Parts: sequence; C-alpha cells; structure tokens
Amino acid sequence: MIIYIGFSTKTHKILARIICKNFKHCAPVIITKNKCKIYQFTKTNKITIINVKKRDIKILEKYGWQFIRYNTKSVPQNALHIRALTCVQFTKKFCCIKKIAIQTPDALLKYLKTK
Repeated sequence: MIIYIGFSTKTHKILARIICKNFKHCAPVIITKNKCKIYQFTKTNKITIINVKKRDIKILEKYGWQFIRYNTKSVPQNALHIRALTCVQFTKKFCCIKKIAIQTPDALLKYLKTK
C-alpha cells in the first residue's frame, strides 16, 4: 500500500481562492495494486471516496495536480469519520501530522517536501 497526497491548483471554494496562494486543495490517495482511492474532502465533516485507476492519476497530473509520496506505517481505518473543517485538516489527521502551523495546502506541501 502506497499513500500519496495530491495537491490541486483549482477549487470552487471562494475562501480557498482568497487565502491559498498556489495550491488550493489537497487530498490523500491510497494505491493498492491496480486500484486507487482518493479521499476527497467535499464539505465540513463529509468525505467522499473516489475510485480511480493509475492512469487516471496521470491524467490528473496533466490538469495541474501534483502528487507527493508520504511514508507512513498505518492508515486510519475510520477515515470517513474524521472530523475536519478543511481539506488540510482532514489530510493532516489522515496522515497523523500534528503540526499546528500547517493550515494551507502550500504549507503542507512544504512540510512534506522537507520530511
């Protein structure tokens, strides 16, 4: 099992367009064999699982998504029940990152690149 964190430059949320500079949205992706699951934060306390294939990840990269590999030992079994207000909070709880200073997708990307 491989975990990637995907970062997107596009979003429909107005507040994210104002606050976030480069990347506006993030989502964890779990890849097992030939199956991929994107845990998409849709609204407060609502997570949607999107089943895609590996080739779909390549297509998303062409449309502005960037994926960073994240090394972790375990994945939360109750990922759909994580309570979060933003996509960054959800991704941090999903990956067990406890840094309070990370509040935007850009800050999360910077943290993951240095780790």
